[in-house]
Amino acid sequence: MDIVYILLACCVAGVLLYSKLSGSGGGVAARAVEAALERDIQLMELRLANLTEECGTLQANVASMRGRLHTHAEHEADRARQLRDAAAQSATEQRESLPERLVRKGLVNADQVAKAEAYRRNTGNPLPTEEILALLDFIAPDVLRAERDEHRRQTRTAAAPEAGPAPAEGGDGTA
Repeated sequence: MDIVYILLACCVAGVLLYSKLSGSGGGVAARAVEAALERDIQLMELRLANLTEECGTLQANVASMRGRLHTHAEHEADRARQLRDAAAQSATEQRESLPERLVRKGLVNADQVAKAEAYRRNTGNPLPTEEILALLDFIAPDVLRAERDEHRRQTRTAAAPEAGPAPAEGGDGTA
């Protein structure tokens, strides 16, 4: 836009200079040059108006893009937060023992687990706590089997990336 003003100033200076140099004697030629310069000035003003309008459109587009970028950034931040939360939840689930998992899922309650552990201690029974839960009919054997298999899969999946072997199948399942 600065170039437009410079051109406009040059044209005006040219008109003034020409009118000074030609004096009052060259009236027809001076008027023709003046008319041409007036047309040039009008054209430049029209171009300036178009450029101003285009600048406004571009500013509106930039504002719109910034809004979309901000929305996208918020969406990505939410998504990253959800992924972090899911990873933390998964890590928590993978560290928990099978009886803790059963309690978390609502398949047994903490009192039932405590009773099963007390039974195991008092009788010297070598079975893991979750087996005693099934023995005492606090959980169905098929549900326990399915949960044990899922727990082992999750534990194996967590252990594989950390370069460790999967846990032994015959463990007692307590942490």
